[in-house]
Amino acid sequence: MPRVEIEGVLKTSDLIAPAVALGLVVSWNVFEMNSARRISEECTVLKQMIADSGKPSGPRTREVRKTRSAGGGGIDWKSVSRSMGDGEGGDLVSGLRQTADVQKQISDMDVDELLAALEEIRSLDLGDEERGQLESMLFDPLVEKDPAQALRYFADRIGNDDDAVGWQLSTAMAAWAKRDPAAAAAWFDQQIAAGVFEAKSLDGRSQARLEFEGALVGELLAGNPDAASQRLAALPEDQRREALEQISFSELDPDARAAYAALVRGLVPQDERAGSFTHVISDLVQNSGFDEVDRFLDQIQATPEERAVSAREAANARFEEIANERPLTRKDVDAMRQWIEKQSPGAADRVTGEALGDAAQDGGEFDFDAASKLALEYHRKSSGDEVLISFLESFAARSNSEQAIHLAEQIRNPERREEILEQLR
Repeated sequence: MPRVEIEGVLKTSDLIAPAVALGLVVSWNVFEMNSARRISEECTVLKQMIADSGKPSGPRTREVRKTRSAGGGGIDWKSVSRSMGDGEGGDLVSGLRQTADVQKQISDMDVDELLAALEEIRSLDLGDEERGQLESMLFDPLVEKDPAQALRYFADRIGNDDDAVGWQLSTAMAAWAKRDPAAAAAWFDQQIAAGVFEAKSLDGRSQARLEFEGALVGELLAGNPDAASQRLAALPEDQRREALEQISFSELDPDARAAYAALVRGLVPQDERAGSFTHVISDLVQNSGFDEVDRFLDQIQATPEERAVSAREAANARFEEIANERPLTRKDVDAMRQWIEKQSPGAADRVTGEALGDAAQDGGEFDFDAASKLALEYHRKSSGDEVLISFLESFAARSNSEQAIHLAEQIRNPERREEILEQLR
């Protein structure tokens, strides 16, 4: 259930990603120094840091751990916080180097040391944002080593989406459930009974509980689908779809995917099932393309209605993904149409227009003018008006009404032409 990371909170695992780290250095120095030589030197330093970050802990790190365990020395968390906040007065490379070095030390800590470090950070005179940044550095290693301890330690932060750690806690539930689903479920139910997950919104929903339920159900699907079904059935009907949508479907194995589809068919209200399938298809096509959607639909023996809904969503998601990177081409459209005809015969024209319209509305590399040319081209190749009509019913057409009205004049059916023109005027 991946969520967008809070702006301003920089996780160390992200910090050393090559593209981000090098980009930060270049931008910083162009602004501060405008010195090509210094940029080159600092990029070289960062490349070495990135290469070193994946190496096992060496003698120096082991010595740091030995000193820390003996009670002497340790990490200067206030210094780390300052380097994360302002780059040590402008020296970004120095700050990155220090943070990467600290991350190596953290990765070598055991559970007791991680908890002791968290206690030390909690005792420091820091603002909430600064403390949250430091805690985030320790959170993933603690979850990896002992997710149960991570949940217990941060239990008071459950449901706090504005907190640097709070919104990540469902990932600890997933990690615990992978190791010991019975213990994870028992702890979760205890917290529910204690009121930790009480709904805070007027609609009776607890977003935190839905996230935790999704994390637990996602881990139960393959090994114990009956338990997964029982947990989902215990939720109000109008919350089941949302709980399932917390699960990253593309990461499930084939058996778990089949169990997921069974839950959708058996427990999600009829009028929401199409939405559940579109969520799944969007996840699959963006990660693996149309072939993966094919495999999924065949595996679950999808009905014609499920295939039609899924094909439409797959086309829209795929075109939007491409349009964010480059303009769509005839080759893209032809490949999509060929696939659509296999999954939903007779729907290619309608889906072509819809997908082109959706792809043109996000301000990416594919604008309305380019989309219009493709829509008109495929309209002229067809004997009907579905391509053009579905394109002109899009939000992108309403946002470009002058051009859209001109296109609408090309609709062959006079009655439909007048209807679309009336909508656009």
